[in-house]
Amino acid sequence: MKLLLFLITIVTVGSHNPDECPFMCTCSKDKKVICKGLDRFPIGLPDDMVDIVFDVSSFSNFGKNNLQTFKNLKTISFINSNFTYIHTCSISDLSNLTKLEFSNVRIGQIVTNGFSHLSQIKEIVMRKVIVQKLHEYAFNDIKHVDKFVMDNFDAANMENFVFHEWSNMRLVQLKSIQVLNMKPKLFQKFNAIDQFEIIRCTFPSSMCGLKNILQNPSVKKIKLHQNAIDCSCNTTWIFEVGRSAKDFELVNNTCSLHSPSHLARKEVLSVDKNLYCKTDEVPTCGDGTHKTRIPSCQMSLLDEPIMPGETVEYPNQSHNTASQTHHMPILCVVMVLLVALKLKG
Repeated sequence: MKLLLFLITIVTVGSHNPDECPFMCTCSKDKKVICKGLDRFPIGLPDDMVDIVFDVSSFSNFGKNNLQTFKNLKTISFINSNFTYIHTCSISDLSNLTKLEFSNVRIGQIVTNGFSHLSQIKEIVMRKVIVQKLHEYAFNDIKHVDKFVMDNFDAANMENFVFHEWSNMRLVQLKSIQVLNMKPKLFQKFNAIDQFEIIRCTFPSSMCGLKNILQNPSVKKIKLHQNAIDCSCNTTWIFEVGRSAKDFELVNNTCSLHSPSHLARKEVLSVDKNLYCKTDEVPTCGDGTHKTRIPSCQMSLLDEPIMPGETVEYPNQSHNTASQTHHMPILCVVMVLLVALKLKG
């Protein structure tokens, strides 16, 4: 009898409906599914589920179309979890999805169209998220967002067009963000934004990944508070951006350590913007040597693919000069040998 009761307990515990709810998941009458401690995507999720939560889960791959068949989904939450890859179309074409949430999550890579074609989503919140790389078009074709928040967000690499073709947004808030490598065209085709806030963020260059969006005339209100800004020639546009916004706030922003040494740590508004272009050099490694500052808002020649038949022109003939310098020692040796042979003869 005790053995029978034990077997019944194993079968029934942890699931409202064992015929429809996967192992390690609980399914409630209100069509909410909570999956905890998973190491792979669950099989046998209810077709009519409305909400799903992945808690303390770790997937190698969050695969293509894993959730696409669940057309009634309204909210998807990832909490305290790790994912190596968010693949193409992992969360895509869910016409009823209204909320997407990440909290305390580590992600290796979000590839192209990982989150795409979401026409009715109202809220995207990413808090305490670490991502190694976000590919082009990772968040693509997103409509009618009331609130998009990235708070405590760290990324090693962000490609061009990570956020592509978004429209009809009420609030975009970037808060406590650190990016090591950011391409210059982070946002593309952002339209109809009511309010854009950047608070306590550190960017690797002169915020050029945000330049186009902040200069968009459709942005009604802009807040830049307590950011570390790379004060250089390419940052002067920040002073002009307020002209296209009805409400513009630039408060307690300092020049970052990436700035020329004479500007670092100074309050942005206290610096004459004409001083930004006094130098094109920055200190390296604290050893007193200097290297040329590459214009942050211009694509490096090395980043642009060279098409068949194309030639690359280097500014100010610097490449040719370097090439001549490289061959100079060889020419000297040849001349010495010729002179020696002549004298011997």
